Amino acid sequence: MHRVTSTKSYHNPTLFVLSLLTLALNQVVYAQESEAVQVGDAATELEMVQIRATSDTGYSVKNSSSATKTDTPIKQIPQSIQVIPRQLMDDQQNVTIGESLKNVSGVVTNHEFSTPSFEATKARGFKAEQLLDGLTQYYNSGDRESLVNVQSIEVLKGSNAVLYSGGSGSPVGGVVNITSKLPQAKAFGELGVKLGTDSFVQPFFDINQPLNDQILLRITGEYTNADSNTDVVEQTRYNLNPSILFTNNSTTSLVLQGKISRWHQQDYQGLPAVGTVAGNFNIKRDLFIGDKDLPDSKTEFDGIWATLDHKLNDVWSFNTKARYATSEFDQKSQALGGNSPDRAELSSTSFSIFNTQLFQEQTEKTLMANITANFDWGSTKNTVLLGADYSKLKDKGFIDFDSAFDGDTLRVLAGGLVFDPNIVDCASLFNLTFGFSQCAASVVDLKTPSFSPYNKPGAGVNNTYSTNTTYGVYAQWQTHIQERLHLLASLRQARVEIDYAGPELDSAATFNNVLLGNFVSVYKQGKANTEKNKILPRIGGVFDVTDSLSVFANYSEGLRGQPFALFTGAPKPEETRQKEAGIKFDNGDITGQAAFYHINRENVAVTDPASASFRSLTEGEQRSRGFDTDVTWHIAPSFSLLANYAYTNAEFTKTVTGAKSGNQLPGVAKNAARIWANYNFMQDSLKGLSMGIGATWQSGMFVDNANRFKTDSYHTIDASVAYKTECYNLGLTVKNLTNQDYYQYYNYLGGRVAPDTGTSAYLSASFKY
Repeated sequence: MHRVTSTKSYHNPTLFVLSLLTLALNQVVYAQESEAVQVGDAATELEMVQIRATSDTGYSVKNSSSATKTDTPIKQIPQSIQVIPRQLMDDQQNVTIGESLKNVSGVVTNHEFSTPSFEATKARGFKAEQLLDGLTQYYNSGDRESLVNVQSIEVLKGSNAVLYSGGSGSPVGGVVNITSKLPQAKAFGELGVKLGTDSFVQPFFDINQPLNDQILLRITGEYTNADSNTDVVEQTRYNLNPSILFTNNSTTSLVLQGKISRWHQQDYQGLPAVGTVAGNFNIKRDLFIGDKDLPDSKTEFDGIWATLDHKLNDVWSFNTKARYATSEFDQKSQALGGNSPDRAELSSTSFSIFNTQLFQEQTEKTLMANITANFDWGSTKNTVLLGADYSKLKDKGFIDFDSAFDGDTLRVLAGGLVFDPNIVDCASLFNLTFGFSQCAASVVDLKTPSFSPYNKPGAGVNNTYSTNTTYGVYAQWQTHIQERLHLLASLRQARVEIDYAGPELDSAATFNNVLLGNFVSVYKQGKANTEKNKILPRIGGVFDVTDSLSVFANYSEGLRGQPFALFTGAPKPEETRQKEAGIKFDNGDITGQAAFYHINRENVAVTDPASASFRSLTEGEQRSRGFDTDVTWHIAPSFSLLANYAYTNAEFTKTVTGAKSGNQLPGVAKNAARIWANYNFMQDSLKGLSMGIGATWQSGMFVDNANRFKTDSYHTIDASVAYKTECYNLGLTVKNLTNQDYYQYYNYLGGRVAPDTGTSAYLSASFKY
C-alpha cells in the first residue's frame, strides 16, 4: 500500500499569510481580553450592515444585497430570492450547510460524506454555484459543510449571469451566496462543543475583539471528527477563519479575510442501484465498497481576500474585492465499473472494480469592482451600478485507474463499437469478440464482498491542464416609479476563454500495441482552445398591486465555461436562457414568494461514447420547468413558521448516449416540501427555552440518465429543544425521529444511491462572554 503525502502546503504563500494573520489575531486577543473598548459612530454603522439579516422579524429577511449588489428590499427585486438567517440555523441546530439549504424550495444539497472534489448543489434542477462572500468556490474543496463562520445564506434562483459570471461563468440553477461573520464593534466570545451519534465530536469557537474604533478583529474555528453508519468511513475536517476590519470614518471600510480548510475521509462512493432500489438481491446498507484500509482522500482550500467599500458622497460609492486562493483534492477509491452487475460469467451479483486516483490542484485569482450612483430623476428614484470583473482558474491534475484491458483499447479493436458499460456485460462482450475475458483489475461479489488491498493505479503524474478565464463589464439600472413600479434592466459584455490540454487516444498506436501483445491504450497530448464573447441581458419588473402583494417577471441569459470535466476535443461554453414570473407578498407577519419558471440549457457536458476514460463532449441540451414557493409566518412574538414546496420537471431535450430526449435528469425530485415551526417560551420561569419541530418530504427520483432506476418517496421528522442565557447555550436536536429507512440519490459516476443515516441526536453546549 502506498500513501501519497503532499508537502505543498509548506510552500503555499496563501497558507503562510493566513497563518501569520491567525497568529496576529491570537496575540492581539490575548493582549486585549481585559480592555474595555469604546467605539464610535463609524463602527456602529458598519455593525448594522453586518447584522441586517438577524434584525428582521422571525425568519423573514426584508433586504438582499447579493441579488443586485445594492441593498434593496427583496419585494422590489424581480427574482425569486430566499435568505436563511443565522437565527433559523441556530433554532434548528443545523450541523451542515446542506441541512440549512433544505429550508429553501427546489434546492438539492451536497451529501455530507461525499468527497469535496466537486460541487453538487442544485437549484430548480440544475447546478447552483456556491459563492463565499460573492466569490466563486469552484470545486468547493476543504471543510465546505461547516457553519461556524456563516452569518447568513442567500439563495438567488436562476442564472444571475450579469453580476455573477466571473469564475467559471454564469450559474445555471442559481447562486448560493454564503455570507461570512465579520468583526463587530463590541467584544464577545463563544466557546463550545457539539456531541452526537456515530462518535460525532465538534469543538468550536468564535472570538471577536475590537482594538479601537478603527480596527476590529474576529476569528472563528471548528474541528469535526465523526464516524458514520457506513462501515469503515470516518471523517475529519477543520477550518479556521480570521478577519480584520479597518475603518477611519463612516464612509470607508477595508475588510481582510482568510480561510484555512481541510477534509480527510475514505472516499465513499455510495451503493449501486441494482442491489438497493432494484434487482433481485440485497446489498447491506452499511457496506463500504473498497478495502477497509483504503487510504484517506484529502481536500484542502486556502484563500485570502480583501473588500474595500468607500462612499464618495451622497450619490456615488464604490466597492472593490480581490482574492487569491489555492485548492486541491486527492481522491483514492476502488470504484465499481457501473451501477449494475457486469461480470455475469462469475455470478449475477459480481461487479468489476478498479483502483482509481483522481488528483487536481487549482490556483485562482479574482478581481471585481463596481461603482454605484443613487439619485432622483423627476418622480423616479434610481440606482445605477457599473462594474467589471476578471477571474482566472488554473487547474491541473490526472486520473489513473488500473485495468488489465482498458475500455479504450476494446473500442479500438471493436472498430469503434459504441456500448454503455452499465448495460452491456464487459466480460461477455470481450468473450464474444476475442474468445477470452480480461476486463477489470478485480471482481467483487457485493452479496458476499471481499476486497483486495488498494494499489496505486498509475504513475501519478499531472497530464491534464485547463485554464478558464472570464472577463466582463456590466451595467445595471434600477428605477422606482411612483413607489409602485420597480424596474430592473442590465447588460453584461461577457467573454469566456477555455484553454485545455490533455491526453487523447491514439488509435493507430494503440492498435500497433495490440499487435505486439500489449493490451494497453496509447495516448497523445492534445490541445484545444475556445473563446466566446456574448452580450447577456437581464430585464424584469415588479408591480405593487397593494402594499402587501406584488407581481413580478424577468428574463435573463447566461454563458458558462466548462471547468469540471475532461473533454474530447475543444469544449464549447454552456449557454442558458431563463424566464420567470410570480408573486411576492408581505403583510408584516406573512412573507413569501411563489413563481413559475422555464430554463433552457445548451452545450451541456455529456459522456463521450467513444471514450472509456471519463471524457465528455459539449453536446447536451436540457430544460427545467416548474413552480416553487417559500413562506415564513411570524404568528406571534414567540411563534415562527417556515414552509416551502417545489415542483421541478427537469429533463433531457436532446438524445445523447445513455439518455433519450424526455428522460428526467437524475437526482431531481419532481415534488418536495418542508415545514418547520419554532416556539419560544415567554414566561419568566421558562424564558430562554425554545422548542421546534419540522418535517421534510420528497417524491422518488431517478438516479441514472437512462431512467432505469428510481428511489421511493420518503419523509423525515426532526425536533429540537434549546435553552439560552446571556452566558451559555444548551441544545438537543434529534433528526429522523421516526427512523425512516430510505435511499437517496448519490452523485457518483451515475446510478448510485446512499442509505439514510437513521435516527441521530446531537447535544451542544457553549459558554459566551
